[in-house]
Amino acid sequence: MKSVVRNLILGVVVVIIAVTLSSSFLFNWKIIPPGYTGIKVNRLVDKGVTHEDTTTGFVFYNPVQTALVVYPTFVQRVVWTHDLNEGNPVNEELTFNTKDSVPVSLDVAVSYALAAQRVPDFYVKFRADKIETFTHGFLRDTARNVVVAVGSEYTFDDVNGPKKEEFLDRIAKQLDAKVNVYGVSIQQFGLIGSLRPPQALLEAVSAKTKAIQDSIRTENEVRSAQAEAKKRVAIAEGEAAANRALVASIDPKLLDWERLKLQKDAIAKWNGVMPTVMSGGEGGMLFNIPVAGSSAAAPAAQARR
Repeated sequence: MKSVVRNLILGVVVVIIAVTLSSSFLFNWKIIPPGYTGIKVNRLVDKGVTHEDTTTGFVFYNPVQTALVVYPTFVQRVVWTHDLNEGNPVNEELTFNTKDSVPVSLDVAVSYALAAQRVPDFYVKFRADKIETFTHGFLRDTARNVVVAVGSEYTFDDVNGPKKEEFLDRIAKQLDAKVNVYGVSIQQFGLIGSLRPPQALLEAVSAKTKAIQDSIRTENEVRSAQAEAKKRVAIAEGEAAANRALVASIDPKLLDWERLKLQKDAIAKWNGVMPTVMSGGEGGMLFNIPVAGSSAAAPAAQARR
């Protein structure tokens, strides 16, 4: 009896161990969170990759035969910069030579997304269990090649000036066209900071900018001086015209009338004292007028006697 019980207990233990082992090696599950999608990779036979219809929830699979790879389908963002404190702690800047042979470095930020229904094809093409492998591998190499190709069609003054937006837009469109065939869409391609040409060119550009600003300031000063001169000429011409009009309006009779008014005013102001000086005519000589009763009148009085 005891042996039967012992055998029964042993059988139960064996079954429990077998079930545990089978659940561990022959059966497994994983949760795919929102914003992700999963693919099953058959490890034993060449049956390719299958795509889970649901992008969220539980996914059951055989871990011995099948590997489950999960990819994000939300927008991914990556920066490639020379700054060791941003992105990866290595220099990942992109470089290119312009049409006029100027070497330029630039830091960029790229945003992209995977199409959920294209993920199986994406995995077959790149065999990347992690999206970062694609990001810092194929995507960066493709972006660098596009930057080099597009940048060679512009001069430095173009990409650093009026055609910068056109330059970046063309890169974004060409990069999207190259990766879109793999189910990847470029959402944004942007410049971080400014373009970095050689220091000598920066100094030359700065000097050129200063010269242009000085020239503009000088032109403005010349225009201001010319405007002021024209203003003064206009004022002088106006005053001269006014004087000519005034002179033309003066009549000889008006002048006689003004003289009479002056004489009238002088008579009204006379205090009864005879003047002691008189004009000598047109020559402008002045003569003293003798005062009555003075010594000058004495000879005349004696002559009358």
